[in-house]
Amino acid sequence: MLRVLQHYLPIRTALLVLSETLILGVVLSVGMSQHLSLALSGVRTQGVGVAGQELARLGLTAQDAFVRCIISALLLTLLSQIAIGFNQLYDFHVSSSRYERASRFVESAGAALALSVGITFLTHFWGLERVLDFPGLTISQRVQTLVVSIVVGFALLYLWRNVYHWAMRKVILNQRVLILGSRGPAHSLARQILAHPDAGYEIAGLVPEPAPPALRRRSDDGTDSETEGLPPDIPNGRPKIVDPDHEATAATAALVLEHVTLLEPEIENRGAAMATGAPEPGNGNSFLSLARGLSVDLLVVALENRRQMLPTEDLLRCRLGGIDVREREDLYEQVTGKLAIAAMRPSYLIFNEGFRRHPWAALMKRTVDIVFSLLLLLVTWPLMILAAIAVRLDSPGPSLFRQERVGQDGKPFTLLKFRSMRADAEKESGPVWSSQDDPRITRTGRFMRKTRVDELPQLFNVLSGTMSLVGPRPERQHFIDDLAQQIPYFHQRHIVKPGLTGWAQINYPYGNTIEDALHKLQYDMFYIKNQSLLFDLSIIFNTIKTVVLRQGT
Repeated sequence: MLRVLQHYLPIRTALLVLSETLILGVVLSVGMSQHLSLALSGVRTQGVGVAGQELARLGLTAQDAFVRCIISALLLTLLSQIAIGFNQLYDFHVSSSRYERASRFVESAGAALALSVGITFLTHFWGLERVLDFPGLTISQRVQTLVVSIVVGFALLYLWRNVYHWAMRKVILNQRVLILGSRGPAHSLARQILAHPDAGYEIAGLVPEPAPPALRRRSDDGTDSETEGLPPDIPNGRPKIVDPDHEATAATAALVLEHVTLLEPEIENRGAAMATGAPEPGNGNSFLSLARGLSVDLLVVALENRRQMLPTEDLLRCRLGGIDVREREDLYEQVTGKLAIAAMRPSYLIFNEGFRRHPWAALMKRTVDIVFSLLLLLVTWPLMILAAIAVRLDSPGPSLFRQERVGQDGKPFTLLKFRSMRADAEKESGPVWSSQDDPRITRTGRFMRKTRVDELPQLFNVLSGTMSLVGPRPERQHFIDDLAQQIPYFHQRHIVKPGLTGWAQINYPYGNTIEDALHKLQYDMFYIKNQSLLFDLSIIFNTIKTVVLRQGT
């Protein structure tokens, strides 16, 4: 997988994007510059004379005009790719269906055509030729040529997409993964790999892991007691985070290599004395031999009790033998786009390469917040006025809803929204989570929540600096106190400003349970770890796509 915009892009998706960009770019470049081909070759005809007169009026040579046409064609290619992305045609779950692929290609072609023609008209009438221009063509000729080029380009893309999917079924680009472990963490990772086939990984098997030995722990009264392996990074007295995906399924249980006994209890981590009892390379009974026999590309350590059973010498031989060795948490993040629950421990959060902060990055983020907020307010203020009127007409009470939320570093602030519930929604129940079909939501509020119109007043929170455009969702102190008692490190999400949108909001559906809050925390921590300007821009783009496709909560 490739790392793009601080998250991972499967190789097959990257190849598809690059190949389709090349095809569409070539078609548009040829189509929108073909009127200059004779002039570039030096042939004199009446047609060339007309184009030549136009170029002379503009003070351009044929070569200069050709360069402008190519650059403008590439800009239109980018717009067309955005239309394709909006219709989720780079999601292999969608694109693999022939019906979905055909219908969404028609929608994408229509959107690309509307965007391209609209931009062409605007740049012509506003005199923005330096931005997008096709010298030598009149406005009517530009539109006609553009329509033909885009139709031909998308027809070729549709044919290529069918060929590409056929090729992906024939050519194996997946990396074969051997998972070291067969208990909860291993099954959790295996479930995620099976659920994300487009990630580019194929499971070769799970190496059986014996039950963890009992650990001795001194109780408060001074006596020793035995307990099953307590995670060493979670202090006594703190609640243990339990991954709901740790249960084995029929699919993951079938992947366990029952005949392999390389993780016997006597092979334990004894520090520098690890060589004792470790299988020698080449004897047919080692991880290196097993990995080579299964044609494994990647060995992933997913042991439940790593301190007691990590075969460091064998892992070192595999690494030096050309087989990549990685931690479970690393691959889990790459496949799912969120932090593994097991990664939410002090040692991982302290020593991981992510979670970096730089003053210039903070300045750029604040600049983007201000610029985008002002632009959005400039575009949406008529809609906001209509929304305020609709709220007042639909139910008694104020149009704006003010509520105290927790911001960066745990500081409270007043959040602004258009009221989407009855004014007395919590009069009898007190603070409670809202549900998807909450009866307290008004008719206008239901529409605003679906289209995210109710969130628009938060742009004033962004301008004031209490919120950012992108970040974790701001919560109320009542719920934070409750969640922090059950989910360790929940307060860590407050090291950044809360956001109008965020990585968790676009990746996880609406939820109101502890398990939902845990999943959202995983996404929030992934965002905090990998935060960057480009990552923020990609989240904003996906948020716009979510609103346009009406996938909001």
